Amino acid sequence: MAASVADFQLRFPEFCEVDDEVVQLYLDDVALIISSEAKWRGYYDTVHQYYTAHFITIAEHTETGDSAAYAPIKKQEVDDVVIESAIGDIEPTFDELNSTAYGKRVIFYRKICFSGMYGV
Repeated sequence: MAASVADFQLRFPEFCEVDDEVVQLYLDDVALIISSEAKWRGYYDTVHQYYTAHFITIAEHTETGDSAAYAPIKKQEVDDVVIESAIGDIEPTFDELNSTAYGKRVIFYRKICFSGMYGV
């Protein structure tokens, strides 16, 4: 069962000011990404909502002019244009979900649902 806009706003009242159409757009996008309810064990709706909150947070940062939502800027000069990222070059293993508290929660659930077996 996919999360609804009302469910999303109940969990995240801080996003109640975001247009319902925008929330639904991101809910639809996330549904394509996480696709299988069975893979997420009982956490599908929760992950769906946290992932949506992550995307909306990133969108809000970029809307306000923060072009470094994934890679915060440490140094910026105007003449001869020098921009230096606070986290260095983004590696291929960089997990953009770490850039928001909501994304970190998605990682938490991903570890629960997709961690393999291990021996002691």
